[in-house]
Amino acid sequence: MESILIAIISSISSVSLIALLIFLCRNWLLERLKASVKHEYDLRLESYKSQITKCEKAYEEIIVALYDMIKYFRVHKEDYGQGTGLSDERARELLKKYIGASSSLSKATDIGSFYISQDSVDILQNLKSREMLDYYNEPKFEFYEQEYQEHDKALTKLLASAKKDLKRT
Repeated sequence: MESILIAIISSISSVSLIALLIFLCRNWLLERLKASVKHEYDLRLESYKSQITKCEKAYEEIIVALYDMIKYFRVHKEDYGQGTGLSDERARELLKKYIGASSSLSKATDIGSFYISQDSVDILQNLKSREMLDYYNEPKFEFYEQEYQEHDKALTKLLASAKKDLKRT
């Protein structure tokens, strides 16, 4: 009778121990799966946030460059060959900003195409490849007027495209 009792207690303790091990292994496995899924989700979320930030930065750089170029064209389109009325220092500063903006716009157009919408890329490509007046054979104010209008039109379209693109994100 004693051996039966020992066998029953041994069986109960063995079954209890196995049940406890199964329970612990199951919980450990579930926690590992949850941690793995959370890690994967966190990586994707961080990547998505990074892409949004790059997209915003690309649009910002392009828009600032367009504003600087428009400012330059606005000043020069209204001088009608009589000078801008700006001091030499201010004129050099405006020219320097224009050159920087032009370079920045070209770079941002090429690099930004990885982050901005195709509509925005098309707007910038159309601006870049448009037919321009001849700077040396046309009146300067007409050249600057056309450049002002083309860049202003591109900026308006780009702002609308950027708003639409950034609202999706």
